[in-house]
Amino acid sequence: MTAVLIDDEHKSINMLDGLLREFCPQVEILGVGSSIDLGIEAILKFQPDIVFLDIEMPGGSGFDLLKKLPHLNFEIIFVTSHEDYALDAIKFCAIGYILKPIREVELIASVNHAQIRVKEKVENFRNKQLLQNLINPQSTSNRIGIPTSRGLDFVETGSIIRCEGIQRCTKVILNNSQSILSSYNLGEFKKLLESYNFYAPHKSHLISLDHIIRYDKEGTIEMSDGIIVPVARRRRQEFLEKMTRL
Repeated sequence: MTAVLIDDEHKSINMLDGLLREFCPQVEILGVGSSIDLGIEAILKFQPDIVFLDIEMPGGSGFDLLKKLPHLNFEIIFVTSHEDYALDAIKFCAIGYILKPIREVELIASVNHAQIRVKEKVENFRNKQLLQNLINPQSTSNRIGIPTSRGLDFVETGSIIRCEGIQRCTKVILNNSQSILSSYNLGEFKKLLESYNFYAPHKSHLISLDHIIRYDKEGTIEMSDGIIVPVARRRRQEFLEKMTRL
C-alpha cells in the first residue's frame, strides 16, 4: 500500500515514518506535506491508498484539507493529540483515529484495517471491470488490470500499443508516451489481449494490430510509437494472412 503523511510538525512526521517502516513494512511512503496546501499537492500527485492526516494545522484543519479535494478515493487515518475530533472524523469515514504519542498496537491495527479496505476496493473494481468486459467483448474501451510493484494499473486495451518481454517481466507501452513495467510475463498478456486484436510476431513482442504503421518486406513492423518490431521468419506468412483479414 502507498501512503502520504501530512503533519505540520516535522518531528511528528519523522516519528510516524519510523514507526511505519519498523512495524508496517507493507506501507510505502510516497510523500509528505507540512501544510494544507502541500498536503493537497502530495495527495493529488501520488494518489495514495492511505493518508495519515494531522487534524490541527496552521491555516486550517485536516478536515478543511479534505473538503478541498475533488475526491476522497483513499483511506484516512487521523493522527492527533486531541480526542475531541473523534465524531468529526467518523463523518469523514476515517478508518483510524490514532492519538499522539502513537502506540504501536493502534498503528498496526489501523494499517491492517486499511489493507483490508484497499484490497476490497481493488477486488470490487476488478469485478466491475470484468462485468463491463463481458458485456462489451473486444471493445477497445474495456480495461484490464496490469500488476505492478505498486498494485494494479487499470488501462484501456485500446491505449496499449505493444508489449515487450524483458526477462520474466513485461513492459507495456501506451499511446500517451508512458509505459508500465509489469510482473506478468509476456505469455500472460497474450492470453489477456489476443481477443483485442493483438498478435505476437516474435517471442519477445506482442503488438496491437491497430497501431501498425508499416510492414517492411524484410520482416519488420513499424509501430505508432516509432519503434521497429521484428517478425520471426516462421511467423511472417501467418502475420500477412492475419493482416489481410482485418
